[in-house]
Amino acid sequence: CGRNFKAFHHVKISFGYNLEVGDNVVVHRHVLLDDRGGIRLGDGVSVSDFANVYSHSHGVVEGRDIATPVTAIGAGVRITYHATVMSGVHLAEGTMLGAFGVATKDTEPHAIYAGIPAKKIKDKPDESRRPSTPDPLAD
Repeated sequence: CGRNFKAFHHVKISFGYNLEVGDNVVVHRHVLLDDRGGIRLGDGVSVSDFANVYSHSHGVVEGRDIATPVTAIGAGVRITYHATVMSGVHLAEGTMLGAFGVATKDTEPHAIYAGIPAKKIKDKPDESRRPSTPDPLAD
C-alpha cells in the first residue's frame, strides 16, 4: 500500500490479497474493488462514491468458466460517481471515466470517457495534465 492512501466508509475489497495501491490514492464511500484477479491502482488515483472495479468475469455460456485478468488503473485516473471498470481493462494515465460510465475496453492517456459502454468524448486540456497535489483531498 502506497503513502497517503485514504479509504472512506463502506469500501468493499472482495479478497484483499490481490490489490496494489500507489501513493496518494483515495477511494470514496461504497466502492467495490473486486480484486479476485488483481487490481493495480496507480499513484494519484481517485475512485468516487458507488464506483465498481472488477477483475473477474464469468463465461456467457458456462457460468463456471471464470476469467481473472488484472485490471490496471493508471496514475492520475479519476473514476467518477457510479462508474464501472470491467475485468481486465486498463485505464491509461490521466483517464477520466464519467459518472455511470462503463469501461469495457482499454483507454487512451489523458482522455475523458463516458457512456455505456464508455467511449472517448475528448482529450483533457493540457492544464489538467499537471501533477496532482501531495494530498488528493486538497484538489
